[in-house]
Amino acid sequence: MGAADGFTMEYPDASGYPDGTGLLDEGTAALVAEVAVDGVREVDTPSAESDGEIAVRRDVDRSAYVATLEGRELAHLEYLDEGDRLVVVTTVVEPEFRGRGIAIAMIATALDDLRERGQRIIVRCPVVAAFMRSNLQYTDLLAE
Repeated sequence: MGAADGFTMEYPDASGYPDGTGLLDEGTAALVAEVAVDGVREVDTPSAESDGEIAVRRDVDRSAYVATLEGRELAHLEYLDEGDRLVVVTTVVEPEFRGRGIAIAMIATALDDLRERGQRIIVRCPVVAAFMRSNLQYTDLLAE
């Protein structure tokens, strides 16, 4: 059964339940479901050869903060620039990199940068909203 047949599944959370953050088509689901020995996917195994760090940068042309590792985009946080404030719209982490704290690190870095810029925000993204509920030190960024 393919995506054209309506086969989709939600991304699983750490417990294996759908997390409500999106759908996979059959091809992508197969990639995420690939499991190595003892249930550990190769992508989850740290590489001794990699000493890179995740970098977060603001990409003004894309209206996004982007998290990368060795040139590969792992996640992004999109916003709309309304001049006097930004509307934080969505946070996306590539499926194979979910559950590693990448979104949390990216959101914190983005919010720290916005604070330094004196920027106020409106949050429409549920991931960022949840982060801010757990990290009250960022509530001063909220536009009234």
